[in-house]
Parts: sequence; C-alpha cells; structure tokens
Amino acid sequence: MTIVLELDQMMKSLFNDIKFACAKKCPACQKGDLYQKWYSFELYEKCNVCATPLKSQDVGDGAIVILIFILGSTIIPASIMWEFASQPSMWLQGIVWTIVSTALIFGITPIMKAYIMMLQYRHRQSDWV
Repeated sequence: MTIVLELDQMMKSLFNDIKFACAKKCPACQKGDLYQKWYSFELYEKCNVCATPLKSQDVGDGAIVILIFILGSTIIPASIMWEFASQPSMWLQGIVWTIVSTALIFGITPIMKAYIMMLQYRHRQSDWV
C-alpha cells in the first residue's frame, strides 16, 4: 500500500514539475519570466521579481541533447508507420516531417530548458548565488 502511495506522490510531483516548466517561470520565486520574449530562447539576465541570476545558469545544449533522443525515438517510428500504412510520396513525407520536427523543436526546447533549470535550482542551489 505504501509503495502505491509513494508512486502516486512521485507522479503528482512530476506532473507539477512539468506544469511549472511549461509556464517558463523563474525557479526561485516562480513568478518572474525566464525568457525575454514568448518565442525566444534568450534568458533574462536576472529575474525581474526576485533578482535571481538566470543568464549565468543557462543550460546550453543540454536540453537539445535530450530533445534529440525524445524526438528521434518518436518521429522516426511515426514516419515509418505512415510509410507502411499509406505509402505517401517522398516529397510529401519530406515536407510533413520537416514541418512537424521544426514545430516540435521550437515548441519543446524552451520547456526543456526551463525544466532543467528548475532541477538545477532544486538540487544545486549553492551554484545560484
């Protein structure tokens, strides 16, 4: 019974973490914005609410590496299944998967960066001073 409760708590915690990362807020105060524009990957120098340094904690390419594994393991099988199911022309596959991949990359990258920054703040707060 306790294992089920612990698993339930972990899933709630993971869901809350993902929800927080989707909001793209400062990991310290959870109010200030991380990015200068909604479509940008450019971090603010400091949080505009609590003055926590954000630019110095940029995760760099860490989010992209994780994203490559996630999207590579989903988009490639999806394109293969579509190929076997309906055998579309090559140019159509090229256009569709280029658009899908680009949209997912630009949509998920800021969220992944926010999630990694949240984890860094939670587990290595001494580096944020």
